[in-house]
Amino acid sequence: MSDPRFLLASDNPLLASGVIRHCGALSGLGAVPVRTADDVAVLLAGGDQGTFLLCLVDLALPEETVRGLAAAATVGGIPWLAVAERYRPDYRELAQELDAIDFVVAEVEDPQAVARFVDRLLKNRSARILVVEDSAFMRLFLRRNLRHYQFRVHLAASPAMALAILEQRPDITAVIIDYDMPEQNGVELTRTIRRRYRQREICLIGISGKAPRAISAEFLKSGGDDYLHKPFEREELYCRVLHGVEAVERMLEIKRLERLRRMFLSMLAHDLKSPAGGIVGAANLILDGVCGEIGGEVREMAAVISQAGRRLCTLASNMQDLTRLETGHLEPVLTVSRLDALIMERARLAEATASGKGIRLEIKVPDVPLMLFDPDLIARLLDNLLSNAVKFSPAKTLVRLTLAVEENAVTVRVGDQGPGVLAEERSLLFKPFERLSAKPTAGEKSLGLGLAIAEGIVTAHGGRIWVESVPGQGATFCFTLPLAPVEFDQIDDCICS
Repeated sequence: MSDPRFLLASDNPLLASGVIRHCGALSGLGAVPVRTADDVAVLLAGGDQGTFLLCLVDLALPEETVRGLAAAATVGGIPWLAVAERYRPDYRELAQELDAIDFVVAEVEDPQAVARFVDRLLKNRSARILVVEDSAFMRLFLRRNLRHYQFRVHLAASPAMALAILEQRPDITAVIIDYDMPEQNGVELTRTIRRRYRQREICLIGISGKAPRAISAEFLKSGGDDYLHKPFEREELYCRVLHGVEAVERMLEIKRLERLRRMFLSMLAHDLKSPAGGIVGAANLILDGVCGEIGGEVREMAAVISQAGRRLCTLASNMQDLTRLETGHLEPVLTVSRLDALIMERARLAEATASGKGIRLEIKVPDVPLMLFDPDLIARLLDNLLSNAVKFSPAKTLVRLTLAVEENAVTVRVGDQGPGVLAEERSLLFKPFERLSAKPTAGEKSLGLGLAIAEGIVTAHGGRIWVESVPGQGATFCFTLPLAPVEFDQIDDCICS
């Protein structure tokens, strides 16, 4: 089978060369020049009509030639598009009279206009539109006009039929809904569709000729995306439907890219963890003297390697946690544990990094009753908050870590003496990959994942997290965990002595 092509009738070499070049680049279409209706008839007689997707006719040609080309294309079942270098009202009228798909101006300033229109027509062939209209005449009228622009059209004579089609065809992109229907009016159907298909990307367009114009607001407030009042021009119908279809396509593409991003992060985190763990293990073996006596310089380098490997492990864990958070798969494995002991353990690990900047940790952690929480997740939460505090603290300052026991919850606070958080940036604080105006004080690197993961971990435990800050006077990150009573038969599972 031959590659898809289009017929082009124009005696303007500049227009023709631009259309051919841009249609080839954008849609991969080849062009076959024609001059008269006889040329079209000869080509179609050769049995190649299936490979010709469109016929483009320059309206600057003599009117008799244009009429002949339009008739030949129509007889051959090839939709035709009127083009010209400039807009003229009589050109538009002629295109409408001869039932062209549309009239497109190929301006010198925008040589790709025709190619974009053609490419969009080709994409329309995979877009499905559902028309819900109780009038048989209007159903056929809308179908004819939408098919004119190459859309695939489904018809429903009632809301019940429309819902059945939507159930069978999850690939429907847009629904055109008449307001005045006996079984259920268009506004009610719009609400039903939005309620039933909350997670589905679909454009809903209301139409009406009898209802008051104020009904447009009801359509929009009920979940509609647009509204048309009858009668309307064919071009207006196309533009409104096209805007909705393209909006849905953009959202579907965003979702596709988001799935790819999550998949990439998950694979990257998985592939990073094993080699990073191996690096840390090998460096620690050297530090422990397993490989023999080492000098001070080698010991220092091994410590640097071990620290860098631990950072890689933390990064991999953060990426895995973020992926689980975004997909709703971050589920705590609740264990009877000692929160006070876990806090002291993570604080001791953080002191090693803090001491390198001359930062002192002040820790006030009273004894806490046994609690149910996921020790691994809470350890990562504490590591993220402590790392953040050290990262944004100036040298030789204080980081405070406190734990308070209340009636039904415990509250942990991690405070620093850094630049604090601006009021206008608080809404971005717990979003992944956000970079705020405050910068780490010693050039430390940050992907902006720690606080987003911290919020997800706290929320998964049924707690809440927030920040208390005065710009220029530091920030205190606080979180609560529920203090649920622990049954005696659960104490055997305690992992912290």
